[in-house]
Amino acid sequence: MLVTSLVIRFKPIVSRFCWSIYGNFVRVNYLILFILALALPVQTLAQELNKPKPVQLSGITVTEDQSILPFVTILVKNRFKGTVSDQRGFFSFVALKGDTIQFSEVGFKPNYFIMPETQADLYTLVMPLERDTIVLPMANIYPWPSKEAFRDAFLNAQVEDDLYDKARKNLEAQMLAEISAKMGMDGSENQKLYMQRMIAQTYYAGGQQPFAQFGGPNSLPIPSTLLNPFAWAEFVKALKRGDFKKK
Repeated sequence: MLVTSLVIRFKPIVSRFCWSIYGNFVRVNYLILFILALALPVQTLAQELNKPKPVQLSGITVTEDQSILPFVTILVKNRFKGTVSDQRGFFSFVALKGDTIQFSEVGFKPNYFIMPETQADLYTLVMPLERDTIVLPMANIYPWPSKEAFRDAFLNAQVEDDLYDKARKNLEAQMLAEISAKMGMDGSENQKLYMQRMIAQTYYAGGQQPFAQFGGPNSLPIPSTLLNPFAWAEFVKALKRGDFKKK
């Protein structure tokens, strides 16, 4: 009975205390939500203010001697974006402050550029690349697979004549005679031979050809009328008529 009476007596006090705690909790939650609502735009604005400004990066890629270097690969390493310079070495893309930009080309050492802070909207750049010379170790290449094969090839090799021996052989009398016999006539010699044949045919027309044409290189030519029987007959008739007598 004593416990029941105590509960009935203190129940209103306990209820008022619980409602007071609940009310304070609700008010605290609303206050936290209100503060967060005010802080969110401020944080967003701060992020926008701290965001790096995009800059149009343009330029050309050249060699050490300032010659145009086309088709260079350009990579923004921290953002995995990039481009390629054209045939005149020109490139243009959007970059941000702090971007690490790599320029690479086959046969050249890669070069790097870090985008600086700038207030301008356009940044120009001339990027030189140094030639990459690779020195390879010496390699001796032989046409023989082994020393034994080299020895056999060396012992059985046929050494050709040098230029002096070749010239001496080409100027020997027998060699010159053989070359002369195989060599045809030129245009002047052909024209001379043709004219000689035409004159011979005209001179010996209707008569005996000279013996020289039958193989005798030293034989004398015989006039065509000397061995012509008809010419002898006319000669005899002329004698009988006295054509050859002095008048």
